[in-house]
Amino acid sequence: MKQNKDILLAKANLVLKEAEVQGASQAQAVLTLTRMGLTRLANSIIDQNVSELHAKVRVLLYFGQKSGSVEFEVFEDDAIKNAVKQAVSLAKISPENTDFKSLPTKRNYPSSFDLDGLVCKETYDTSPELRAEYASAAIDMAHGVDKRIAAIAGIVQNISTERVVTNSLGVEGYEMRTRATTQLTIMARDGSEETAGWCADARRDVRDLLVEDVARVAAQKAVDGFGMKDLSPGEYEVILEPAAAAGLVFYTTMLGFGARRHQEFMSFLRDRMGEQVFSDKLSVSDNALDQRLVAASLFDDEGVPHQKVNLIDKGVVKNLVYDTMTATKDGVESTGNHAKWWGPAEPIARHVVAEEGNSSIDDMISETKKGVLVTHFHYMNPVNPTQGVLTALTRDGTWFVEDGEVKYPLRTLRFTDAIPRFFNDIEMVGKYSKFQSSPPMGLVPGLKLPSFRFSGSSKE
Repeated sequence: MKQNKDILLAKANLVLKEAEVQGASQAQAVLTLTRMGLTRLANSIIDQNVSELHAKVRVLLYFGQKSGSVEFEVFEDDAIKNAVKQAVSLAKISPENTDFKSLPTKRNYPSSFDLDGLVCKETYDTSPELRAEYASAAIDMAHGVDKRIAAIAGIVQNISTERVVTNSLGVEGYEMRTRATTQLTIMARDGSEETAGWCADARRDVRDLLVEDVARVAAQKAVDGFGMKDLSPGEYEVILEPAAAAGLVFYTTMLGFGARRHQEFMSFLRDRMGEQVFSDKLSVSDNALDQRLVAASLFDDEGVPHQKVNLIDKGVVKNLVYDTMTATKDGVESTGNHAKWWGPAEPIARHVVAEEGNSSIDDMISETKKGVLVTHFHYMNPVNPTQGVLTALTRDGTWFVEDGEVKYPLRTLRFTDAIPRFFNDIEMVGKYSKFQSSPPMGLVPGLKLPSFRFSGSSKE
């Protein structure tokens, strides 16, 4: 297993030196080296096998309160120097950001975290032959569930990521992580009717990947999907399997708990700190130090170490997540949540952990009079972020539940509802799934809500 810490640090220092030559007052370099092996399934065969290596460099320069940044995938010294010059050019034409005071200074990283636990040699060294073996096992398992299974699609992959963050004020962080994942969508066909089932798993150690269990669950969902009916829009009880609940909880943290959104009056929780907004059965934290998580990181995109941040405590809104700029504006310390994902950089909870309960999905079904069981959601997006309104489609397994029994499968539904409304009351909290997921979803159990608004279906 090869580590590239020295070369990553050398390239990062080249950025900082060139920035100094160009007269920057402060500079930051983020370098990420991603090594991925992917085996793709389609129509129940191994359709593709690829290996990729991506070296991404992000440069951020400040000249006083003017900034310029560039991101690129070249690693040669001359190209890096030219990129720094491009950042200089952008900074010169940029307006001043009066909220900027400084990049973060040097920090100590958590000594309690199991660094060796972030990396698994077997995952790093996963061969195409092993991924093909897993893929073949998934295909055989799925087709063995029912003769109506028509096609298996999905991936088996292993990823190793090395990341360096440095700046001109002494920040220097390096980490390496590995993960293996599988995600399968399985189609079934009976005459003219087609159905689909889905399941996924993620592990640090590829040897722990539950490929056959994923295939069996996804195939059974597909088989149980025959005889789909429509459901009229309206409010229903809802049973959210962990994957469905995780999407809703993540969007709750992203739209509600980032300091930038609060400061810019975009959060639906603006001026509601300390209030009982959610059910007392909901407690959520952002906690990269929870060693049950797969592929957790040690520090944010500024090199500031992560820490545990309690976001919701028994329904009470407790804390925001901060990066350096937003923390400086509010006169607090950064919580290590700076993220450059899409759009402007902002603090985001990236390791979401919701406390589990003791109920099973079967328990939730037995307590439902008239409701909907959801596997997971697709294409979730905010409709009105300031009110916490979300919309998404159900996908790959949705059923109508009545008088404690699953009655029949449903065609695709759309929900449109507000987070403060549907999470205001939670009837039951489930256990964590045996299948794991990678951050930001983290650990989220299944949930039963007494009221959830479905606004349409594939019929409309």
